[in-house]
Amino acid sequence: MFLLIKKKHLLFFLSFSTIIYFIFVYSLTEQLNKSTLKEGLYTVNGIYSSIPIIDGNQFRGYIETSDGEKLPIYYTINSLEEKQALNKINPGTICRFTGELEMPKSPTMPNAFDYKQYLYDQHIHWQYEIDEIEQCKVGKKDWLFFLLEIRKNGLSFIEKHFPNTSVGIVQALIFGERKLIDKDLDTAYQELGIVHLLAISGSHIGLLASGIYYILIYCGITHERARIILVVMLPIYMILTGATPSVVRASFMMVLYLLIKIFKKNVSSIDVISFTFLVLLFINPYYLFQVGFQLSYVVSFGLLFSIGIVEQYSSWLTKLIVVSTVAQLCAMPLLLFHFYEISLISLPMNMIFVPLYSFIILPFSILATLVVAISSSIGQPIVNLFSEMLQLTHQIVLFASSIPYTTFTTGKPALLVTMGLICSTFYLFFQFERYHSIYLLIRPAVFIIFVLFIQAVLPYLNPYGKVIIIDVGQGDSIFIQRPFNKGSYLIDTGGRISFPKEDWEESSNPYSLAEKVTVPYLKSIGITKLDALFLTHGDMDHIGEALPLMKEVKIKELIIPEGFVRGKLEDTIIQEAKKKMMKIKAVQAGERVTFQGFSFYVVSPSILTESKNDDSLVLWAELGGLKWLFTGDAEIEGEKKMIEMYPTLKADILKVGHHGSKGSTSDLLLDHINPSIALVSAGDNNRYQHPHTEVLEKLSLRKIDLFRTDLHGAILYHFKGNRGTFSTHPPYDEVY
Repeated sequence: MFLLIKKKHLLFFLSFSTIIYFIFVYSLTEQLNKSTLKEGLYTVNGIYSSIPIIDGNQFRGYIETSDGEKLPIYYTINSLEEKQALNKINPGTICRFTGELEMPKSPTMPNAFDYKQYLYDQHIHWQYEIDEIEQCKVGKKDWLFFLLEIRKNGLSFIEKHFPNTSVGIVQALIFGERKLIDKDLDTAYQELGIVHLLAISGSHIGLLASGIYYILIYCGITHERARIILVVMLPIYMILTGATPSVVRASFMMVLYLLIKIFKKNVSSIDVISFTFLVLLFINPYYLFQVGFQLSYVVSFGLLFSIGIVEQYSSWLTKLIVVSTVAQLCAMPLLLFHFYEISLISLPMNMIFVPLYSFIILPFSILATLVVAISSSIGQPIVNLFSEMLQLTHQIVLFASSIPYTTFTTGKPALLVTMGLICSTFYLFFQFERYHSIYLLIRPAVFIIFVLFIQAVLPYLNPYGKVIIIDVGQGDSIFIQRPFNKGSYLIDTGGRISFPKEDWEESSNPYSLAEKVTVPYLKSIGITKLDALFLTHGDMDHIGEALPLMKEVKIKELIIPEGFVRGKLEDTIIQEAKKKMMKIKAVQAGERVTFQGFSFYVVSPSILTESKNDDSLVLWAELGGLKWLFTGDAEIEGEKKMIEMYPTLKADILKVGHHGSKGSTSDLLLDHINPSIALVSAGDNNRYQHPHTEVLEKLSLRKIDLFRTDLHGAILYHFKGNRGTFSTHPPYDEVY
């Protein structure tokens, strides 16, 4: 419409036609994105289409069937000898696989990463749980598998010759592989807004191409031939580095730029990047929904459109500040939408680390790798020197990330807030480009701050509260938020029960429910601190994530039952809580824990026993007009004691004890408290077969409505005043 007003009819026609064509391509892609396979037992001869990943006793990768169907495989390794054999498998190897095809699950928590959609966007419709891998043989080698094998050998070479402190960074900078970067360090880079330095991006490709170009010229090769060599090399390097959206975009742009120079055409950078944008979307329209693709192009377009602003200044330092600021402002709406927080020190950290990585760490990592490949004796001292230098940067990054109040968490912004942020940013750029005055940026900057302020205070204006049974698999974790954000509480953290393993079975990057489930959910709703963490008892599936949670979330008070410390884990949690200066309170039956007029009543334990389960902290509270009983893992003997001590105890909502074990939820308890709804937190297809059939029959006999995390995902009670509704995720269907 804007183009019609400006009477640019040809441009309007081209733009409109492009949109229509994209809709056609997207619709066609959707129609063709189907699977011919069926759920259940499946045996196939498949070819490895990617580099298999081995972590501890877990083996995973992607295979392709003869029908062209791509399947992610998951296999548990049974012995060290088998692990060593699987480690020799290369892309292009053909094996016979037997296993179970399963439908990928939709996310079971609000705002969680949608792995099912992620696979669908890659034209993948199943997960393949492998039972047997046999009859492996070398398949026909094509150029793609040959390049993937080079990538695998390159990663192995770096892992062999570089120490643990630097191997992950070098692999990331040269091959775009981040899996060996220390987890705490990777998190620190993300929190500081400099994680893009560990990904191969436009600046990375530009520096690398420029370096090779000038080396070729120095060696006597003509400019034309040097450009042709780079045109051939860049697609190869794109595959060697994993072909992520940012790498594809940067490589494609560089190839187009070189071709324009070769054929002596005059095309603007905006036209080049626009062309690559359209071509990539026509190849795969699902790119549009990938955060890497979005960030890559939004920042690139922003910098190109702002080139006039940057060129106003002659000082390289001022230019660096302007470029970093433009990049941060362009990325901010997307970062908040996808990750719910931004770093307040991202700008100075980028100003320091972008030049450091671009001109020192990246060239040094390439040099060290090349020299050690030529001569180990000469190269190893260079590798050691590089690792020492990198260790210093790690310390700076970890120190900066530990500084309090440097991260601004807003929660997932509402659509109007996102639009307001985008419009305010455009207004700031427009004002600066038009008037060339920093003083005139005060008003648009205030607008941006005001929009962020609105998003930050929205939880305090929200009259709704919530109780959510977090889906932590076979464990318990319950989050409670009062209306107007007057209080946030967590009852248990969940945790994965681990069994003794040999060294070769241990994962280098263990899965953390707190880091992957609980903390992202809390951040998505703007929660960065808890008024209280209640730990019911010392079982791993209830408190196993307490330590990771304490690292990520500020907790004011830790509430535990009397006799809580009965093992090493409980003692470690208490010691960590003391280091964090938390208030620690041990309670027992008859006590009340009050926060700003709201109370939890402790109904157990009373008399301590030898059973951690029976001595669970049991809480009663009134929320949203309903009476709730949170039972931890209390068993039948503990239930009897509660009833004896509280003969008038009633509850509308029962959090079923011990995940629905037949040793809990007695007829006596159900008849005494007379609940209308029961909630069970249990893992999908758990080995304990929770909830037990006996418990289900008891609930059914009394016509008590039942919600289960193993079947329904997260269970949410959303309330205002004394009225509320229950829903599950997925989907949010109102049922009560």
